Amino acid sequence: MRFKDFFSPKFSEMDILSLILIFLLTCGGLIAIYSATFFVGSTANMQYFWKQILGIIGGLAMLIMLFSVRKSFLLSYAEILYIIGIGLIIIPFILSMVSSGTNRWITLGGFQIQPSEYMKFILIIMLAKYFSETQRSSRNPGYVLYPLGILLIPAALVFIQPDLGTTFIYVVVFAAMLFISGYKLYYIFLLIAPFITMLAAFNSWVFLVWGIIIAIIIFLNNKNVLFSALIFLMNILVGVMTPFFWNAIKPYQQQRILTMLNPQLDPMGAGYQVIQSQIAIGSGGLHGKGFLQGTQAHLHFLPEQHTDFIFSVISEEFGFIGISLILFIYCFLILRWFRMALTAKSTFSAMLIIGGTTALLAHIFINVGMTVGLLPVTGKPLPFISYGGSFLMTCFGLVGLVLNGNAE
Repeated sequence: MRFKDFFSPKFSEMDILSLILIFLLTCGGLIAIYSATFFVGSTANMQYFWKQILGIIGGLAMLIMLFSVRKSFLLSYAEILYIIGIGLIIIPFILSMVSSGTNRWITLGGFQIQPSEYMKFILIIMLAKYFSETQRSSRNPGYVLYPLGILLIPAALVFIQPDLGTTFIYVVVFAAMLFISGYKLYYIFLLIAPFITMLAAFNSWVFLVWGIIIAIIIFLNNKNVLFSALIFLMNILVGVMTPFFWNAIKPYQQQRILTMLNPQLDPMGAGYQVIQSQIAIGSGGLHGKGFLQGTQAHLHFLPEQHTDFIFSVISEEFGFIGISLILFIYCFLILRWFRMALTAKSTFSAMLIIGGTTALLAHIFINVGMTVGLLPVTGKPLPFISYGGSFLMTCFGLVGLVLNGNAE
């Protein structure tokens, strides 16, 4: 097999505007990382800075590779890539590779790789292949069973690592691609309903109201009484089983969820990060305190200020104007990529664009949501801005898939 059988660089078809905006985000990230780590001293500070530069170089290599790979290769070898991805996720369990109480990493010498990150690419490719090749009716409930199986295997493995944030991203990507494939919105509601039921089960009155709502929706949209009754009973069963699921997750994860609802429950523990983040964001005001002038990070109040809470650092130092500019760039990119999906040359290309775009959008939503206290602290960095070479490679790789889908 020759190189051109696998790769076909199409640089003339690359979307230059997308690359320019991503370059602006990464430059903004370098500035924020420099400031966030400034208090550790000039030598250590520059180590973070130069490591991020190396991450950007690796990310660009990943972008070029996934942009250049032939779609015919992805279609032909999707199943093999999927099996390899599942195998990599299983390896930390088999070899008992535990890092920070989780089985997320494979350690090779002095390097660590997180297979669940690379599974994002593989899951998108595998689902894109199914939705582009299947001839079954998108209104048929059975249409969802095979891709649901594709999702559940890696999602279940990642969930027990445990990594709730990545599991959520898998589910969101699946739902978006399923919807774009033309699947009936009612059936997507049936897939999402059990997750809402689990949340509602924590309050008996909310659970009762939700039960009435879901009963009305099910019985109005399905004439098969037996099927409707089974779906309704399944949701009730999920609600009843929720306490058992709750007791099965780690205590620190329980505390994060409770603290999300009320950070003051544990202001010096699980709620500390969210409270300090909110203080940093609020203290920035309209214009911010200025570069290197943020007190929450420089006085050690804000934990993980160069990774998970980099958004808070930017808010404090550059104010509402600074974060509005970043959010505007994100919104412009997301809308631009969704528009690319509408004009894609094939269903497979459109699915690659939707999958990559949704994955990045989910990361942005989770990170911003947790910094302002609307979502649990799940450890998901901010794309192109947070410190971390492996995550940068993931983000640039997703962009590579998007731009590949947009090319001929």
